[in-house]
Amino acid sequence: MTNTQVAAGHTEKSGKITLEMLSKMTGFPIDLIKEEVFKNQNSDEVSIEELRAAMLSYIDSTMLSDK
Repeated sequence: MTNTQVAAGHTEKSGKITLEMLSKMTGFPIDLIKEEVFKNQNSDEVSIEELRAAMLSYIDSTMLSDK
């Protein structure tokens, strides 16, 4: 397959996942993902490394603001 989406929700060549697929897999609205997790993201695709970093940052900021 060349740059087509696979069942896991990412493209084989780019190794990225779309925010739409992430929304479908998690059940969170895409607008929430864009506004809360990927505030500075201009693309609708992210790599696993970018996803991991964004999630850690979001969790850290959320936990710190609750104290």
